[in-house]
Amino acid sequence: MPNVEGQGPARIDRIAVSGTVAAAFITDPEDRVLLVKPASRDEWGFTGGWVDRGESPHEGCAREIKEEIGLDLRLGGLLVLDWLTDTGYVAEPLTFYLFDAGVVDGPHLVSPRAGEIEAFGFFAPEQAIARCGEFNRRRLGLALEARRSGRTAYQPFA
Repeated sequence: MPNVEGQGPARIDRIAVSGTVAAAFITDPEDRVLLVKPASRDEWGFTGGWVDRGESPHEGCAREIKEEIGLDLRLGGLLVLDWLTDTGYVAEPLTFYLFDAGVVDGPHLVSPRAGEIEAFGFFAPEQAIARCGEFNRRRLGLALEARRSGRTAYQPFA
């Protein structure tokens, strides 16, 4: 970016920069929610992860689904978008995208990546909310409502 008079580095320092995470909301035909237990964390959550430089959130989410559980899924619309100013583990704020990744016919189709995913399961919504960590608990409820209503939920968590 050229350094235009009055629009140099001081102006750039004011632009919000955030890390980007994209995750997938997946259910089975009985509307049970797919959660995974990553090897790197104690909490259960959605399939997904960091979006790489040069990827769109959709692309990053599709890549993470393939890497973590071995599925090529067509992503639907955005269910939940939120913004976290203090995550406690990265310096920058975090933008979190949760996409509707549809319905998977059953656990026999899921192939968790060894060394990355320790366990997975399809859980009734109440069980999923109780099982997933605080980081994703509120998103799960929002995702259920967004899928029912057809409207994206925006929830900036402080």
